[in-house]
Amino acid sequence: MSHTISPKLYPFWQLMLLNVRPFFREPAAMLWTFALPVLIALLMVKAFSGSTQLQEINVAVTYNEAPDKRWRELMRDDLQVNLITLSQEQTEQLLASLADAQQEIQPSGPLQNLLAQYDSLLILNQGQIYTTGDSDQFNDKAINYLMQLKSGLSGNPLSSQQLSIVGYRYVDWLIPGIIVLQILGLALFSISNGLVSDRQQGFFKRLKLSPFKKSDYIMGVVLARLFLLSFQLLLLLAIFYFMFDFKPPGNWANIAVVLFCGSACLCLLGVLIGARSTRVEVSTGIANMLYFPLMFLSGIYFQTSYFPDVFEAFVQWLPSTAFLDAFRLVANEAAGLQQVAPQLTILAGTSVVLFIAIYLSFDWGDNG
Repeated sequence: MSHTISPKLYPFWQLMLLNVRPFFREPAAMLWTFALPVLIALLMVKAFSGSTQLQEINVAVTYNEAPDKRWRELMRDDLQVNLITLSQEQTEQLLASLADAQQEIQPSGPLQNLLAQYDSLLILNQGQIYTTGDSDQFNDKAINYLMQLKSGLSGNPLSSQQLSIVGYRYVDWLIPGIIVLQILGLALFSISNGLVSDRQQGFFKRLKLSPFKKSDYIMGVVLARLFLLSFQLLLLLAIFYFMFDFKPPGNWANIAVVLFCGSACLCLLGVLIGARSTRVEVSTGIANMLYFPLMFLSGIYFQTSYFPDVFEAFVQWLPSTAFLDAFRLVANEAAGLQQVAPQLTILAGTSVVLFIAIYLSFDWGDNG
């Protein structure tokens, strides 16, 4: 093999093999580092992708409300609707609670009793519908359903159908975030803890006697993790394709470039965590300190546009946010590399800064 590899690349190849071989020799390492994250990713996508089936609609009709008699009968007879008729006393108490619906309401009286029985509720009063559920998607579907029943009275019922557009389904938006989350976890925890283990076993002291450069070792660690990640990502994408019909319309070459740049940057962050850590407890604590903020601030579960403007501007500079934004653009919106150049610039600049910081601060065992 040494005769077929360029002398300049040979150190990287050997150091990459040095970091890869233990995973294939130890079945437990393959399970916890490779198979388990795939299973977790599948469970998270399944849990957060949600169901399109409409739940039971609870409709409370006030005493003052006089909906069309036929509409009331349709709601009463519809198996999807649970019709609740309020008395005059209940209505007066309820309207007192709803006097200022723009303010936060302290539930009391009939409203408190209704909320104790039903998770979500639609209140129909004098032509206005109040909603109590937190899910805007459910509220919109429920109101549309009631309007369809009402429109059927005129003989021209409304009909609706949810369009499933490739790249614009919620699952299409979620899957790139789950993939980035898996890469982030592998980079922060697996790499940093692996470096601590090597340091405790005196590997870096022996490395000084070899012809390898320090920079070669750093790149070897990153390339080894990228090699393992390639198999994990291929498996994830294949499973997402068959289970969730995930078919990104973007160019696969562009997707590969973004995945490489983003993964390399996050792997360097993991190397920096383990650069001077001498105990697994220390590296794990630092990794946790970074993992959870990056997970919530990067837009994995919800869009970063929900943050305040000042906060959103800061979040855009995070490498995990740049990685995920670029990934979603090239995968779901078929964007070209030129369109994600700002994100790639952030990843490249962060990678250079991380590499320099690692090279200058890495504990090679000189003091031990």
